[in-house]
Amino acid sequence: MKKKNFITYGLLAAAGVLLLGSAIGSTQAALTYYSENYTAEITISQIGVSLMENGKVVSSRDYNEDKWDISTNKKDSASASGALLTNMLDKEKGEKLALNKKYDEVLRVKNSGSIDQYVRVRIYRYWTDQAGKKVTTLSPDLIDLGFTNTNKWVKNPESTKECTELYYKGILPSGKESETFAETIRIDGQVAAEATVETKGNIITTTYKYDGVNFHLDVEVDAVQTHNAKDAMKSAWGVDADALGIL
Repeated sequence: MKKKNFITYGLLAAAGVLLLGSAIGSTQAALTYYSENYTAEITISQIGVSLMENGKVVSSRDYNEDKWDISTNKKDSASASGALLTNMLDKEKGEKLALNKKYDEVLRVKNSGSIDQYVRVRIYRYWTDQAGKKVTTLSPDLIDLGFTNTNKWVKNPESTKECTELYYKGILPSGKESETFAETIRIDGQVAAEATVETKGNIITTTYKYDGVNFHLDVEVDAVQTHNAKDAMKSAWGVDADALGIL
């Protein structure tokens, strides 16, 4: 990822990208964190952010004594990757993903740093084929994430079907967890209804539009310190905090 320099008020951001690729009937996930390179003109206190799922930390990245401390729920991995939805299905019983069923997917952000901060999350929903290529003809709406606490998580009006951008309203104090921004995930049964039927003599062939595709849910988490917050948000996120009503 290309790094950017912002020589403004000692800004610092921590960010996370959650990559989930799941075929119907199985799930797999990976979490990768990155940070933009902000050039500071003042001393930076500790800042940190963690992505939480169903009450447990999936992965966290904290700035501590001029270095990043990374922790994930994949203890056997040397990379900055964690796993999401690992308990979504009962693997011991061979459970398969059921369409229209709501699964627990309680997502929130924790301020794991030692200073207060403002938080943003970006949620991406999309489909890919078996080769990993994005399928733009399939609707992201069929990947139904149950958003919640819309009074605390302000939606950017420029959000799209594929990318929902949410801003936490107010300061998230050090050590505190935010209200949840999602509680469930469901794959709409319309997936199975999207089909074409071809008849050749006595042979009828039904081809489902979603055969062989994977659904993806990516979550990106960013935090900026409260010092000169408006300028911090404008530089790091490119948004007008007053217009969004998030201060």
